Amino acid sequence: MSTDLFSVANTLVSVGVDNPKLSILSMGLGQDSMTIMFKIVHDADFKAKYAPNDLLVLFADTGNENDFTYAYRDNVLIPFCKKHEIEFVSITNDMGYHGNTWMSLTHQWNNGHPTIGSVAYPKTCTHNLKLLPQYRYLENWLFENYECVTKKKRKQGYVQFAQTHGRINWIVGIASGEENRVFDAEKETALWKKQAIHVIYPLISEGMDRQKCQDYIGGLGYEIPFPSSCIFCPFASKLEILYLFRAYPDRFNEWVMLEQNKLDAHQSAVRNLGVSGRLHKDGHKKGEAVTLLDVLKEAMKKHPHITLNELAEHRFSHGHCVVSKY
Repeated sequence: MSTDLFSVANTLVSVGVDNPKLSILSMGLGQDSMTIMFKIVHDADFKAKYAPNDLLVLFADTGNENDFTYAYRDNVLIPFCKKHEIEFVSITNDMGYHGNTWMSLTHQWNNGHPTIGSVAYPKTCTHNLKLLPQYRYLENWLFENYECVTKKKRKQGYVQFAQTHGRINWIVGIASGEENRVFDAEKETALWKKQAIHVIYPLISEGMDRQKCQDYIGGLGYEIPFPSSCIFCPFASKLEILYLFRAYPDRFNEWVMLEQNKLDAHQSAVRNLGVSGRLHKDGHKKGEAVTLLDVLKEAMKKHPHITLNELAEHRFSHGHCVVSKY
């Protein structure tokens, strides 16, 4: 056999697609991925179809999760996994699997010349803070748990695993109706992923939209989690920004400060953009960035009488990470 593991792309068996030895639930701690978690335990047919054998649940901490996300992890998911003997790992940046320049969302913005997450810039945060730490962790985990894996660098362990057991089912929680978030597998360029990873979207296959996910979790008697996203997500709507200002003013002010640091550091730029990715088109601020404070004013003007409870209700059904493709 060739010592070049990446030369065997055409020889790998496809058993991992239909009866995977290993399934990974890429956990976001929102309504979609928690629906999958509960169905794996409570729906035997679902489990047999998507995670029939070994299961590992991975959550990568961005360092900028909402308080309710951390609380749900600690109070619901961890006890649930312990009860049902499911291995769950919360990957934090002190474990060595985050990149040096992506230790957290805000660390990245303060790393060197100040920057900020913006609608105008490529969305790389999910890839760097969620997916890469999970892939790195799993590579080491495969080495520690399967005798067939003797390498744990340059993704060779993945291919070794696939040679013996078939591809790994990588389970992603994207609800039906959000098919635009599905990454086109034909565009995948990483050879090891093509050989060793089979990404699946059970909620789409089962026709479960966001409301059905909420109904399913609630019907089982579990607390329904808030949608999961970073606190400082540039793709937050005006209502979500207003909710953050009302519910967590200190965090909102921190975000404002980070944005201003970026704007101050790039004053000579032709288009010095903030979080919104917009510039004022007229008035005394013409050509300047539309800042978070400006967006907050727009939200207050449009919704002058909205209550915090109404904002929270809106946040409950919106605000998950809807831009990234997996």
